[in-house]
Amino acid sequence: MKLQLSNAILFLLLFTVALPAMSFAQQKVSGIVKSSSTNEPLAGASVLGKSGATAITDNSGNFSINAATGDVLHISFVGYVAQDYTIKENEGFINVSLQLSTEQLSDVVVVGYGTQKKVNLTGSVAAISEKQLANRPVTSVGNALQGQMAGVTVTAASSGQPGSDAGTIRIRGIGTLNNANPVIVIDGVITTLNNLNNINPDDIASISVLKDAASAAIYGSRAANGVILITTKLGKKGTSQITYSGYVGKQSANGLPDFLPSWQAASLYNEALSNEGRTLRWTDEDIQKFKDGTDPYGHPNTDWLGLFYQGNGIQQNHYVGLSGGNDKTQYSLSLGLYDQNGLVKKTNAKRYTARYNVQTQVTDKLSVTGNLAFTFSSQKQPTNPYTGNFTQLVRQINRISPTIPYKFENGYYGYIADGSPMAWLEGKSEQNTEYYDLLSNVAANWEPVKNLHIRPSISYVMKTSHSKNFVADQQYYDADGNETFYQGPNYVTDGNGFMNTVTMQALVDYSKSFGDHNFKILGGYSQEYNKYSYDDGYRKSFLNNLLTDVNLGSTDGQTTSGYSYEFALQSYFGRLNYDYAGKYLLEANLRYDGSSRFAPENRWGLFPSFSAGWNIDKEDFFDNLKQTISSLKLRGSWGKLGNQTLSSGLSVDQQYYPYISLISGSQNYIFGGTSPVIAAGISPVSGSNEDIKWETTRETDIGFDAGFLRNKITLTVDYFDKLTNGILLSIPVGAPYGLTAPVQNAAKISNKGWEFTVGYNGGGKEFTYNINANVSFIKNEVKDLSGTGPIIGGYTFYDVGVPFYSFYGYKAAGIFQSDDEVAKAPYQSTRTAAGDLRYVDIDGNDTINSADRTNLGTYFPKTTFGLTFTAQWKGFDLTVFLQGAAGVKNYTDLGKIGSVSSSAGKPTAALLNTWTPDNTNASMPRIWYSYTQNDPNSTPSSFWVKDGSYVRLKNLQVGYTISAHILNKIGINKVRIYYSGQNLLTFDHLYDWVDPESPNSSSIYYYPQVQVNTIGLNVTF
Repeated sequence: MKLQLSNAILFLLLFTVALPAMSFAQQKVSGIVKSSSTNEPLAGASVLGKSGATAITDNSGNFSINAATGDVLHISFVGYVAQDYTIKENEGFINVSLQLSTEQLSDVVVVGYGTQKKVNLTGSVAAISEKQLANRPVTSVGNALQGQMAGVTVTAASSGQPGSDAGTIRIRGIGTLNNANPVIVIDGVITTLNNLNNINPDDIASISVLKDAASAAIYGSRAANGVILITTKLGKKGTSQITYSGYVGKQSANGLPDFLPSWQAASLYNEALSNEGRTLRWTDEDIQKFKDGTDPYGHPNTDWLGLFYQGNGIQQNHYVGLSGGNDKTQYSLSLGLYDQNGLVKKTNAKRYTARYNVQTQVTDKLSVTGNLAFTFSSQKQPTNPYTGNFTQLVRQINRISPTIPYKFENGYYGYIADGSPMAWLEGKSEQNTEYYDLLSNVAANWEPVKNLHIRPSISYVMKTSHSKNFVADQQYYDADGNETFYQGPNYVTDGNGFMNTVTMQALVDYSKSFGDHNFKILGGYSQEYNKYSYDDGYRKSFLNNLLTDVNLGSTDGQTTSGYSYEFALQSYFGRLNYDYAGKYLLEANLRYDGSSRFAPENRWGLFPSFSAGWNIDKEDFFDNLKQTISSLKLRGSWGKLGNQTLSSGLSVDQQYYPYISLISGSQNYIFGGTSPVIAAGISPVSGSNEDIKWETTRETDIGFDAGFLRNKITLTVDYFDKLTNGILLSIPVGAPYGLTAPVQNAAKISNKGWEFTVGYNGGGKEFTYNINANVSFIKNEVKDLSGTGPIIGGYTFYDVGVPFYSFYGYKAAGIFQSDDEVAKAPYQSTRTAAGDLRYVDIDGNDTINSADRTNLGTYFPKTTFGLTFTAQWKGFDLTVFLQGAAGVKNYTDLGKIGSVSSSAGKPTAALLNTWTPDNTNASMPRIWYSYTQNDPNSTPSSFWVKDGSYVRLKNLQVGYTISAHILNKIGINKVRIYYSGQNLLTFDHLYDWVDPESPNSSSIYYYPQVQVNTIGLNVTF
């Protein structure tokens, strides 16, 4: 009996030990989590096993976890209904589809000082996710925004040069004559546009753009030009994850001028001289030698562009991220490298980034977050002894005639009056600039009682720069080896800049519900202090061009210079949100800002806003429509915004101390009559104005958001009316005033427009696709200039009643076909003849003069649009992104069509079809050399204004994600390989070598925008 009992006890013990092994044998289970409505994978979904194992889905929705047969996996994702899944026997791979929650909490967007459900927004806010930024070979985040959101216009930089190619961002038009850049907020830290372009795109979790006054007024003094909110990636609970993304690409010029060979350039030059009654420069024998190449040094055909654009154009980007955490603390750490070689040798830009984000729950009521980001960036470029900058090399290469040899037979450089661009490029002149940027923020969130949050924070931003410009001297020789002219002496300028910004902020918010009544109130205070200093030293006459340290130059003529400034802001702000049952929405904002730029009596500005919304789809009467119209919300808002940032074109004292009369040093005095002595002195140089105050922008917005067919189709429409009053402007004054004109509140600008955004999600289980399109229509108009105007700059101007910075010139009415036509037409000049442009006599005085100049259109587009198509099939994915503009003008100046000369001037193919007595149907007037009546630079006219509308294939991506079944065996969560192309195709009405995105001011100085083809890799461990 005892034996039998002992055996029974032993059996029970063995059974107890073996039962978990038999019933809960662990196995590797993989799967994918998707949205049931769109069939798209859900990245970041949480998978929790009964045993305590956890997993997070990767960017493709895949996960892998240890689980046993019968184990229940709890799968959840923000905004979706959580689901429990029971593991079946021998089940190695599962498909999970999560349903959208009824409130669609996934549509949460970042707004000022917090987040809101999109369904509850009453202002106009646009947002894009990290997915829309991923894997594009753009050099800056700002450029990546182009075409992505209605109302956000990004125009290309004035140069495609590495380090100088960041685009210009305008939100709902140009709203001021001063700095019109939007304010940038990165993880709660208010900063500048430069910091936006310093962020590694791989670090970004989301971007929100506050477009109207209602959404932006919480930032008051900063918000008149819109607000861009950047949120960087945070760690998530679960197993640590390592990600790598990288690409290598090759650049090529988007378009180079089609310059004519030397024999045609010489022929056109002769033709121009003949038109002006001058002696011909080249004989027929000369032109034949240019054509047949029998005299390569005396009659060359120099391909200056081919010599100049020999850089390898290789760019590469590498990023490594580590993230993870537990219930208490989550972290994210990343390192990045971006390296871009230019199309010209010795041009390069680099960017190294490091970021660490951490958040920890110290107690049940207290959490702390910290963000630390550091960026080192550098730019290298050749320079020259003529002007000391790189843009002169680009200008010179676009104007030096092909009849000038690259080098003479004796090996010395060929040149024109101001030098040789290849001598400069191949010399020792070089400018190196380095930037060190630190952005840090520490914040706490204390909840002493439920729903009451107290959030203090302090941020510190430091920016330092070091620029060293060494300019080598250059001795030129003629074809016989004799010394001709000298460019020198050599010199070096070494400068250092330092800026720091300290911002302290405190926020308090409280939310409370009473039945269907929901309230949330926010109050805050911030103060910001900025200080900048700069100093440099200059020495010349170094022993040779290998010595570049400033202390090795001669002390004779050495100089030092420097300056500094500081400014501060102080702000109080608040926001009240109310909704009734999610149907009726109200929001009110108030901000009170003080700026050190204004006198004490004008220092403070009050900026309120109000907005309301109606979620019609939540009404009972709407239930029968929901099968067709899934959601419908009406919105309306009004707000007042401020601006206190003045134009960077003003002097430092006018930008930061415009109300104070400042004294400047280095104002020398002369004493002594016939034996003068120069004595150092000081004097005022700039006018001041104690009465200036805030620029104010008032904006009204009306819009609606709608979804159709269970939100497969979405539509957002907005109309806005924005008026900026009291724009700070330095109005021209008469010479007797003696000082730089003071700043005044002197101008008014209006921007009105429509914005449309539409999206469609389609496809089935294996094939899914998405189409998103946006278009904006903007009308800009200067309303007041305090009695001044037109204010003219070259062939652009601004004046009351026309868009800001429009083209200005004569209205052309074709080409004169005979001298008789010239005689009968209004008088132009004594040189006017058949083949010249005919201008319209607008004022009717029978003479063409400056009073006949008029508005010729604007280079700021009235319409901008973007279209994105994405598709997925099994492991393959495709993205096509088109972007464009319409209602925009482009001016064809000499920098774009070329000119004729035997030295500084060369024509493009555009000048082949010029008017002659034998070619009267020509597209161009008769060719000119020194006469100005046809010259687009000297005599601007509508003849040279072209339609600048375009459509560009901005990005094309084709990728393949390797099956998770294969990767799980080697412990990798995801591998995606892809091809990405940038700026691949362009459709426009301009010459092939004229980029429709290039600013008109660049012209002959334009370093072309680049086309980039890259191969990339994404890996998640």
